[in-house]
Amino acid sequence: MKTVLRSLLFITFLGVGMQKISAQCTVSNIVIQNIRGVVPGPGTCTVTFDVSFNIENNSGNKYIFIHAWLQADYPNYFHCVNGHTTRNGAIHAPDASDLGNSFLNIGINNNSATPTILTTYPPDNSVPLTPVMGITKTVLPDGSANIVLQGVTATAPVPCGTPVVVVADLWSSQAAGAQVAHCVNCGIQYSAGYLSVVGFVNCATLTYGATVTNNTAAPITGFYKVYADINGDGYFTPTTDTLIGGPINFAIGGGAGTSTTISGPVPVANRSQGVFIVFTQTSGAASGASRVIFLPSTQCSPLPVTFQSFTARRISSSNVLVRWETATEINNSGFALQRNTSTGSLGNNNWETVAFINTQATGGNSSAVLTYSYNDLNASRDITQYRVQQVDLDGKARFSEIRTVRGEGQTGKTVIYPNPSGDGRVNIVLEDGTGSRDIILTDISGRMLRQWKISNGNTIRVENLKPGIYGLRIIVSGTREQSFEKIVVTGAQ
Repeated sequence: MKTVLRSLLFITFLGVGMQKISAQCTVSNIVIQNIRGVVPGPGTCTVTFDVSFNIENNSGNKYIFIHAWLQADYPNYFHCVNGHTTRNGAIHAPDASDLGNSFLNIGINNNSATPTILTTYPPDNSVPLTPVMGITKTVLPDGSANIVLQGVTATAPVPCGTPVVVVADLWSSQAAGAQVAHCVNCGIQYSAGYLSVVGFVNCATLTYGATVTNNTAAPITGFYKVYADINGDGYFTPTTDTLIGGPINFAIGGGAGTSTTISGPVPVANRSQGVFIVFTQTSGAASGASRVIFLPSTQCSPLPVTFQSFTARRISSSNVLVRWETATEINNSGFALQRNTSTGSLGNNNWETVAFINTQATGGNSSAVLTYSYNDLNASRDITQYRVQQVDLDGKARFSEIRTVRGEGQTGKTVIYPNPSGDGRVNIVLEDGTGSRDIILTDISGRMLRQWKISNGNTIRVENLKPGIYGLRIIVSGTREQSFEKIVVTGAQ
């Protein structure tokens, strides 16, 4: 999803850290973006956009439903208080009488590894469902699933550009006919039309700047956070894009055209990337509602290198082979190979440069696949992370993804640490370069608790495990070769 339109004329929102209703359907990182079209009508606005969210990945979410209303029409069918329902146990699914004023109703059949969009609403066939062009599902390292709905087309009963607050419910069912709601996230707020934002990232000064305009008569207060577009795709992904600033408070007086300016630094490592500004309002009818704005790096050159692959694996007690391929190179000088040796936990940012490898591209430019490798003398008994810092001829830099290798003397294809775990968190390091793998975490009785499918990367971080003994099954997709590991947790957070 490249070159995404960020001046969202109707709705853009972010829901992060929502109330945990049940482990079955906890929802977070709700984002609407990539406006594909806006069509005004007589008192209406039809918008086509994409929606993404994270949800627990388990058999309890056989069906997932999303409903949205204008704030004034919200029926609060689930008796929502602070993001969760006050009614315990299974609740009868909302029907046409409850959803009469909703302008968006989406149904998802999530009863398999590949979800599909429903064309009829199982609890009540008279409820029309909102058209959706496509759906994808990705299992994340923490065991949850990221679901992306592409091309959602909804018609809201307000003129385009009208400042509104939209309230949504998301619920799931494990019943065969989805006649009851077993898990509910409700009262999700997001705003539209309140703020207009225009700005960009200045690569020369390593700063971002924007003018924020209030489109309403009442003053607006709130705060914002700043994220770097870490993979350069122009698409906000809260789980991977890097927080580089905030929260920062803002206040804008009321009245037509009232505005304020915001600005801040951009780390040198993110100089060639755009930034996302996530605004959350704390006043008026839209209090608690959020939206996302993209500020492009208009003064930056195109990303100089496209990585096609990157692997690191221990080949002997004192050697690690690091290998990467580039699909294209523009204005490239070369690569600084960096490593970070763990002393019990990854992510300590103690990176050191091992070597600088000059580009193979003539004049720094190539459209052919180029292969690089480096044999690192590494006899560390600890886990080691590797990354490549690409540096172009103008000094701009960008990092690759991170790969992890086991320490010397750590036998087996899988390393789990700490094991036993005293806080319910463990890191799982898989052998790199073995292709796609299915990872299954079970309890002592063999009941599946979490599942991952890993095709890129080789590290999984598992959190929130209760004290006990767990099993880990690793299945290589191509050969169906299986291995088993034991995890012991003595304490929890």
